[in-house]
Amino acid sequence: MAKKIKFNLQVNGASVSSLESLQNNFNIEDIMEHFKSGLLMRWLDVQGLETELKEISKLSEKSDNFALAQGILEIFDMDKELDKNALKITLADINYKEYKENLLKTNENLEKNAKSFLREYHDKFRDIIWDIIKNSENVEKIKSNLKIIENDYFDLFLLHFQTLVSVFKTNAPLALIFGLGTEKIRKMILAYINIEATKDHNKYCYIGDEEIDDKTKEYLNSINLKPIDYLSYGYFEAISKVVYGKLKFDYGELGDVIKRFDGSTDGLWRDLVARNKRVLVLEISDLAKASRIPKDGETNEALGKEEINGQFIILNGLNFQSSNNNAYIAYVEL
Repeated sequence: MAKKIKFNLQVNGASVSSLESLQNNFNIEDIMEHFKSGLLMRWLDVQGLETELKEISKLSEKSDNFALAQGILEIFDMDKELDKNALKITLADINYKEYKENLLKTNENLEKNAKSFLREYHDKFRDIIWDIIKNSENVEKIKSNLKIIENDYFDLFLLHFQTLVSVFKTNAPLALIFGLGTEKIRKMILAYINIEATKDHNKYCYIGDEEIDDKTKEYLNSINLKPIDYLSYGYFEAISKVVYGKLKFDYGELGDVIKRFDGSTDGLWRDLVARNKRVLVLEISDLAKASRIPKDGETNEALGKEEINGQFIILNGLNFQSSNNNAYIAYVEL
């Protein structure tokens, strides 16, 4: 009988050589990939983890990624460790990754299938937009779709930017809110909002050499937009109304997504959101302060109305302070 040669499993960037190490570095996406390739079963076998190998083997017939993930989490005693909403977003990413891989396999000869491939690409983008609109109150679907747009369809998003802002304004305002919580879409929205600083409300507004800083110029170049980029004021007005108007919101329209705290904390800092959560701060009243949750040994930043309103800052966790009974803060957990 051939001797079993032990090897390490690559999980979450770590080289895993034991069950405890796997649990400490657990990453469901990596584990599912190793399961589907058969590498996970080989690793369990050479590590002598017979109980886990037996249970994992029972999952072989399951094709649904959610059922598969749930089974793996239970076998490795990780089912209580992962946030369910985060798991849904991860699984949506896995499903989309598999869709892309299958699409590429069927389009290996791109020269012959270019038209079909591009049609499929545009159709998929359209489907993603419709999925956002049809699920305009489903936070997990919106966040997952925005992530797909940033990773794979950002050029198309830029091409249709003005139209999409108008559509989202009417049909899916949460897409704009969570767009402000992304990396590239956020920069794009804020770049256009910053046109307000030029005070040019004639037929066209522009981002000119004197009106933007070097960092913004560099970003616009990175997404193939020239620093001088003309924008019809009618479109800008629609965007500004969304961000300065709709994002001051009728809180009742958006259910429990928009969080609001009202009242005094007797001048003491109160934790509203834990440090491990990203928070988009929408608005704060006079005589109130907000801060990220400071690390041990640090102090609160004490940000007020000038630093927050209209800036859509993102904080790690949220502290609030006020001695005024009419004080309030509005925010979104990303």
